[in-house]
Amino acid sequence: MLDAYFQKIRPGCLQDSVDDQGRFFLSKQGLPVGNVTSDLRRLHEQYELPKCSSQQARRAQSTMACSSSDEPADERRVRKQKRGRGAADQYDRDFGAFLLQFPATASSSPPTKKKRTAAGFPSDKVFYNRWRSMQFAKREEYLSSQCSRRPPTFSKVSLLIQKEGWTGNCPRPEDIVAKWRPVTRVQVESDPWIITKIQNQKWTGLALKDFGSKGQGVVATKAFAMGSIICDYHGKVITGAEGRKSVESIKGDTAYLFFFQAAGRDLCVDAETFPCECHPTENTMGRMINHSSKRANLRPVHCMMNFPEGQRDVILFQAKRDIHLCEELLFDYTASSANLFEEKQ
Repeated sequence: MLDAYFQKIRPGCLQDSVDDQGRFFLSKQGLPVGNVTSDLRRLHEQYELPKCSSQQARRAQSTMACSSSDEPADERRVRKQKRGRGAADQYDRDFGAFLLQFPATASSSPPTKKKRTAAGFPSDKVFYNRWRSMQFAKREEYLSSQCSRRPPTFSKVSLLIQKEGWTGNCPRPEDIVAKWRPVTRVQVESDPWIITKIQNQKWTGLALKDFGSKGQGVVATKAFAMGSIICDYHGKVITGAEGRKSVESIKGDTAYLFFFQAAGRDLCVDAETFPCECHPTENTMGRMINHSSKRANLRPVHCMMNFPEGQRDVILFQAKRDIHLCEELLFDYTASSANLFEEKQ
């Protein structure tokens, strides 16, 4: 039962913006549960079908997805051709006035026929349908923005819709999931969530595992889609010359130093000095990721992150392919550079 919870339920509870504190049992909000016994009882009540009432079943299915009902593009084009350009311009001006009277935001309620006619607009649904189409697009944009860094799940999008109280004129969760694309370099470099994670080193979906003679490594406690940003290789950025000098003084086979080229500069991330000055109590995950030249599922990428105090060189790990639950995270230590950012088109 615990294995089923870990593989099927817990990944859906993980929230990028919430620290799970490394706890096994999480609430729907991604927080560690306060009373495991009580939550297990509720878990049984929720998933034991013979004990589930019809009211509970209706509540679980309360979020109904619907699609927009916009005026077909070809019909709108024919209508404008019949009216002529002057009439079309007047139509656009009239609709602009309609939007001033009834702003089409993601959270606004649709104007009723009574309100539309009282404001002096036609009683037909031409403006109304166009208004709904604009709101639908804004809601789609909002849902996508909440899942920009990592791929959303059906349950996560459903919870977002339920939280907003949208019961109509909103995208289907499966459509938001299907349209997800990895973030671009520009988005990453100014992403407040990624910047916060670098600052507090509270990356979600990662855990240390003892691999016996191989030593410790990092495994995924949730699934990651190709292109996801997993974590950073955290440490002080020094010059390449300083890094090579450190290698000569290190005894043993392992040196937690990452050399890279960026804009003609020879640099190195020093993760050998542990713990780092900025996180004296944290075991940063990036330095614990093991090497594999054949099975690497991560690629290192260089970004100039826009921190409040200014730009900083950062090495991020990006998923090369889809990564499964409990899979070990690996990257090729022999990678010659980290100055290319792969984007999924």
